[in-house]
Amino acid sequence: MSVIDAVILIVVAIGAIMGLIRGFIRQIAAILGFIVGLIAAKTLYMSLAEYLYPYVTHSLTAAQVISFIAIWIAVPLLFALVGSLLTKGFSAIALGGLNRLLGFLLGGLKYFLLMSLFIGVFEYIDSNNKLISETNKRASVLYYPMNNLTGLFLPVAKQAYNYIITE
Repeated sequence: MSVIDAVILIVVAIGAIMGLIRGFIRQIAAILGFIVGLIAAKTLYMSLAEYLYPYVTHSLTAAQVISFIAIWIAVPLLFALVGSLLTKGFSAIALGGLNRLLGFLLGGLKYFLLMSLFIGVFEYIDSNNKLISETNKRASVLYYPMNNLTGLFLPVAKQAYNYIITE
């Protein structure tokens, strides 16, 4: 196992442990809160800005920025609150262990995908192999398979971004 593989595995293990601690429900709530918060902010910021404009600032642009940020923060906080309450409910009915186990798996998967995205971006930046040699990259069992995964991930992310931002 190369140093690159060790770093990748350590990061994924940290994600899995964080998932174990937080649990599946809280992690799903955080992911959904981020996405729904972005969509809600994009959809509702103009209405909130028109309401806040006379009370908060003398600039409509500033009111729009404040509104967008406020919505994008408030929605994930509400999702986090609901996730925490559901997690307590799961623990009360003796499903806390399942929640933590699924959280462990989701946390590992989430960090694995984030590492593959990082590797894809890194490979784009280090295409001439100045930062990490080609030999070290080839010695890694995980580097190139994870880089290939980025090729599948980026088109989906681009479509999601276009859907959320442009529509």
